[in-house]
Amino acid sequence: MKKILFCICLFISGFQAFCQSSGSDTTLPNFFLHRIRELQASQHADILPGLFYSYISSNETFSTKRTDENIFYNGLISYTLRDISPKLTDQNRELVDSILQNAIPAFDKFKNTKGRNTYNFWRTDTSFEFPYTWWIKLLRGQVTLPDDMDDTSLGLLALQASPSISSEVHSLMAKFINDSLHDLRNGLSYFKNYAAYSTWFGKNFPVVIDACVLTNILSFVQLNDLPWNSADSASLQLILRIIDTKDYIKNPLQVSPYYGKPSIFLYNLARLMSIKQISALESRKMDLITEAALELAHSSNMMEQILLSSAILKWGYIPPPIETLSPNVIKKIIEENNFAFFIGNIPSYLPSTLRKIIMHKNDGLFYHYCPAYNLTLLLEYVTLSEDATK
Repeated sequence: MKKILFCICLFISGFQAFCQSSGSDTTLPNFFLHRIRELQASQHADILPGLFYSYISSNETFSTKRTDENIFYNGLISYTLRDISPKLTDQNRELVDSILQNAIPAFDKFKNTKGRNTYNFWRTDTSFEFPYTWWIKLLRGQVTLPDDMDDTSLGLLALQASPSISSEVHSLMAKFINDSLHDLRNGLSYFKNYAAYSTWFGKNFPVVIDACVLTNILSFVQLNDLPWNSADSASLQLILRIIDTKDYIKNPLQVSPYYGKPSIFLYNLARLMSIKQISALESRKMDLITEAALELAHSSNMMEQILLSSAILKWGYIPPPIETLSPNVIKKIIEENNFAFFIGNIPSYLPSTLRKIIMHKNDGLFYHYCPAYNLTLLLEYVTLSEDATK
């Protein structure tokens, strides 16, 4: 029996509840899965078949004006659906399988062009036009980004990569860390003391450390039972420092330039901790739950409430229930929610002086939206809630 989270702040806040399915009801999960499949590109779509429709906005407001072909959301959705599939009915597991069968082939179009088992955020099989802003070309000429550890970790988990491939990539990752040979472009002053993973695989590319990316790499390590190396340990130590200083709350964009929200950091941590115990994180679990409860109490965004509630459930506690949300309002409230799970952060990999100027003007941030992933997070929440109350 899961423990129930009694946290007075959750009730004082007048928390707006919104989606608790009852008992063994399979209607909502079935509806979500059908809708997720509808939001996946078909053979006759305007983007690569199998990708989930996603969009970029220069403001933190959902918009469908600019469609984006990235593999990031395919990785997240595939990983999450695989994780919750055992808890679904046979009928719904069949739907998951059909979604994954369509999603997996698309990864080939984002794989390293030299055959290495790493993946890029954007397609590598075709000419590429940087989608964020025109002035970047003036600064850097032809813009290309190297493969990144986030898409690689999530992609290999989605693809259920073999132990040999996972081990090979893990060894490769250890060559791209914060060290004296590279310029660390972000973070707080203490970041320089940790030989943690960079986000990027580029040999001549600056180091950018993102705490959420670190949790995804460590999830990849844990799920594949890989032996920890010095970069894993350094990354964990940096995560612990970020937790203890509460910089993920005070300075979210500095510790996680590509996610930038305390709620996402807490959710990613809970996901990592749900795989297998890491004693240093377990000793901080109650503090993390308390922070998640406080964030939940003050959040008015439904997608953020889902993330925080799911985090608390993954930690073994039950947050206040969220009332049933009818399917006819799903599109407006969930699919078109203004909460962006990922940020294209241009200043993060620019030289320090230019970065400060752009960030001071609050420019250079581009927000990525994916309605299908929002629904996947909602489905995960419903599944976790039902499992917790059994």
